[in-house]
Amino acid sequence: MLEIQFNDLDSIKQQIYWFSETFDYACVFDSGEVSSAMNHNTYELIAGIGMKTKFSRQKDLLFKQIDNSQSWIFGNINYQSMDKDNIAHELFEPKIILTIASNSKTLQWINNGIDETAFEILLERFNVIKTTDIEALKLPKPQFEAQTPYEKYIQMVEQIKADIVQGVYYEMNYCMAFQSRFETQSLLPIHLKLIKKSPAPFAAYLKNPQFSLTCNSPERFIKRDNETIVSQPIKGTNPKIIENNHIQIEALKNSEKNRAENVMIVDLVRNDLSKICQTASVKVSELFGTYTFKSLNHLISSIEGKLKRDTDLKSILEALFPMGSMTGAPKIEVMKHIEKYEDTQRGIYSGCLGYIKPNKDFDFNVVIRSIELNHAKETMIYKVGGAITFDSIAEDEYQECLLKAKNILSVF
Repeated sequence: MLEIQFNDLDSIKQQIYWFSETFDYACVFDSGEVSSAMNHNTYELIAGIGMKTKFSRQKDLLFKQIDNSQSWIFGNINYQSMDKDNIAHELFEPKIILTIASNSKTLQWINNGIDETAFEILLERFNVIKTTDIEALKLPKPQFEAQTPYEKYIQMVEQIKADIVQGVYYEMNYCMAFQSRFETQSLLPIHLKLIKKSPAPFAAYLKNPQFSLTCNSPERFIKRDNETIVSQPIKGTNPKIIENNHIQIEALKNSEKNRAENVMIVDLVRNDLSKICQTASVKVSELFGTYTFKSLNHLISSIEGKLKRDTDLKSILEALFPMGSMTGAPKIEVMKHIEKYEDTQRGIYSGCLGYIKPNKDFDFNVVIRSIELNHAKETMIYKVGGAITFDSIAEDEYQECLLKAKNILSVF
């Protein structure tokens, strides 16, 4: 491991990002100096750069390879993967790991299993990397088209509410997509503008030969620290108001609809965690925590437990994935209707993105507030959604989706 001291956090981050852009494979997580719920963040920035090893998509072989790996692993797992024999993912062992601990002025370089000569060459490349002033970059303005028309969205919310009345399920996270042609092959300028304008504790940039992703997520899916596992679902959102935001926070905390949405998902997560955790160890360490970000307020709850002995990643993901905040309750029934009602496959959206340490501790976010660029098709897509309950008003749900997308679209 090599340590580099720095004085300017923004400058060293810019250098890391533009360095990562020179590789086919890279994954950078950036907390933006924003504390996560209950301050569980370990790193201000952590990046896996360059591809050393790719993993199989065959489910059993994939998790065997992960269990046998002695290296760091980075990447994503797409939505609705655990119930299939072949998993859609882009998990890889990077060549190098770069980390900046929270409140640190030290950049650590970690060799992830390449020879020392190659490691030194990469360091030399990093030292001469040129950055670009993102404010000077002119971004083409995409013309996004809704893949679900407004009228159909309203109709589908009413259908979901009818299902709830009939007792089919209690809550569904219903999503829609917006797509545009976009010929630029890099999302990095968009990502850098987005995280500067609206920093989030689980922001991430992912790049591989097939696609790039900018993700400005405020939500953690799961984190493992030794035998402790924690999940922190978000359910409940309203706009932040610069003056008198305390009134907005009180309104959010006291909203019966938002509290109902949140507690349903908390109960779902508690049930999922109980499958893999020691008896009586699962607890809600924070219920209805109110957290303020750049333009939004959120209700975030934290649920944690102590894992049973020898519980591996495969068992954890089979019990918890996909996350309750992006599906609903009961999860399996809701997922069947998501497949039937939504007009666009979710893909990486509402999946997870994160890293696994050599000791098998890990941290994964929820892929929301994101834009995906398909390099071959030259198409850009973003997706938004929200929880639909019996009390939902279709027009309000539509407006909440637009609110969640507002920060993303503001960079163009």
